Amino acid sequence: QRGLRVLFLEDGLRLNNARRQSDFGEISGLADLDSAAAVEVVRGPASVLYGSDAIGGVLNLITRRPHPRDGHSFGGTAELRGFSAGGGASGSASVDGSFEKVEFQVGSSYRDAGDYQAPSGTFGDIHLANDVKVRDSGVRDRNFWGTFGYAVNDRHSLRLRLSDYQADNAGFGLVDPTLLEEHPQTNIRILYPDQKFSRGVLTYSGGGLANPAADSVDVKLYHQRNQRVLVNNIGIDIGPLGPGFPDSGVQADTRNVTDLKTDGVRGEAIKLFGERHTLTYGVEAFRDDSHNTDFSITTTSLRFPFPPFQQVIVSHDGIANAPNATNSSAGVFAQDEWRPLDRLTVTGGLRYQETTTKANSTPGWDVRGLDFKGNKLVGALTGTWQLMPELNASVSYATAFRAPSIIERLFNGPTPEGTGFQILNPNLEAEASRNWDVGFKYRRRQAFMEVVLFRSDIQNGIVQYFLTPQEIAALPSDVRSQIEQSHARFTVQQRNADRLRYQGVELSVGYRFTNGLTLGGNFTDLDGKRFDPTNPPTGDTYSNKLVAYARWQPDSGRYWVEYRLRHNGSKNADVVPGEPLSPIGPVLPAFTVHSIAGGVRLFESAGLRHTIQVEVANLTDQLYAEFSNASFFRPEAGRHVTASYRLQF
Repeated sequence: QRGLRVLFLEDGLRLNNARRQSDFGEISGLADLDSAAAVEVVRGPASVLYGSDAIGGVLNLITRRPHPRDGHSFGGTAELRGFSAGGGASGSASVDGSFEKVEFQVGSSYRDAGDYQAPSGTFGDIHLANDVKVRDSGVRDRNFWGTFGYAVNDRHSLRLRLSDYQADNAGFGLVDPTLLEEHPQTNIRILYPDQKFSRGVLTYSGGGLANPAADSVDVKLYHQRNQRVLVNNIGIDIGPLGPGFPDSGVQADTRNVTDLKTDGVRGEAIKLFGERHTLTYGVEAFRDDSHNTDFSITTTSLRFPFPPFQQVIVSHDGIANAPNATNSSAGVFAQDEWRPLDRLTVTGGLRYQETTTKANSTPGWDVRGLDFKGNKLVGALTGTWQLMPELNASVSYATAFRAPSIIERLFNGPTPEGTGFQILNPNLEAEASRNWDVGFKYRRRQAFMEVVLFRSDIQNGIVQYFLTPQEIAALPSDVRSQIEQSHARFTVQQRNADRLRYQGVELSVGYRFTNGLTLGGNFTDLDGKRFDPTNPPTGDTYSNKLVAYARWQPDSGRYWVEYRLRHNGSKNADVVPGEPLSPIGPVLPAFTVHSIAGGVRLFESAGLRHTIQVEVANLTDQLYAEFSNASFFRPEAGRHVTASYRLQF
């Protein structure tokens, strides 16, 4: 799954929000990996512990904390990077320390990258005779973070984490249509000239409590704010007005300003009952408060082969494409890990959650009848059997859900990619899924193997429906007028499908030889179906994917070298009736990307450790685009080098 069907967290707290686009994948841009210690991946549904949006899994970014040291201490890291893609550079630095009951860490990072080059070549119906610059593919951003902890005593502690992220001119990237052999009739530019994201989290942790209610408790209060400006510049060639007429055109320039504030709390407790039961339970609640404004200027140029030769019509629109709204959610959950036998573990859990969306007063909007309220009860049951010390078998069944976002339900206006018009659907219902997993996991000191078969059925799956000309003609006159003025090539509405089914298999293997060589990889095969009267395709991201790697790192750990390969199989574009075809064509081609990397610890003296790393990505300089960037063709960078120097003390 992709988009809002994957829940993105930072330290167990939500980064997803109800104002984001469904498939744009922009949420991960709010996190800085220089401040991350690890990424926890939860595959499959996880709504019991994490609620809405966890149908396809969870990515939990775990932030860095002060390094444990004896007594009073002080240390830190500094790193400089240079990369040939966009001719950019970045740097980061952090310091941490502890003093009696207090610990701290503060850090900052900065990046400045220009537009990168895509290589010449062929990708589907796209043919590039020469290397081209991908406009708006650079970014300038910076991040500050700080963590401050206080140990009240051996059992109780408090921690405050503050972070602030800002980015300038982060775009979706585009290739100048005139450089394409058969350039499209629409020129689309999507850019975030300004984006800010700040977050504050206060955490109480209690351990070793040994009271009747809990052995450990973790409570987090958080507030975050995302302010962003989104600019769309869309040029549409509407063709000649008559035989022999020159092409007329429409230029639509829009500016959206969104200010979204989120307040939330998550409390979780763990209680052990003997040696057989581990009970985890808690509560979670959050509230998104979205305020946004939209302003657009549409310039229509009508061209004639006779005087006046051109007539220019300029119109302005200051009505927001979505109303101001609040999205509130609260839930309770409990999960028990039970060991009825020494080799058998059974994990079962339940969660009840209520979600409410309320449309607030917005200029130009009648918000009556736009509110939404729903609730869900979901559960999960997993059994794991240790067949032998190195081999486990598991089977799991789980239900999950996803509440519709504000954008899916209430957006009414030109779509962000500029060629369509979306009408709101206040009757949109929440998605609900049923999921089966069966797997085997083998692991010993030098080898591992895992295979998982999965199937997920999503009831009321939210899909983009393309309206027929007859359905458009039946719309209210004011809605038809908006569509006509936008010169949209298609009209869409988010609707609930009867059922979506995704099934497949995942296989991963790895082996480490005694000489320091490690070989491994993983393979995924995915198939999607949509069950409704027309049974259109689901628009999967790929049909199959293979990742392989070879890494050599001697036991000394002083240096390492690695080769990586990723292959995506070809996939039908899966357009539904009325959907325009991607410029890439009816088939998303297969592609294979190769990379090599290596690193060495130069020396260590006076408590300073010096390390360098070098990576060459897209080694064969192949032209390709990821699925999410195929609809308006944003190719990836050609062969490029990244080098870094790291100092640790």
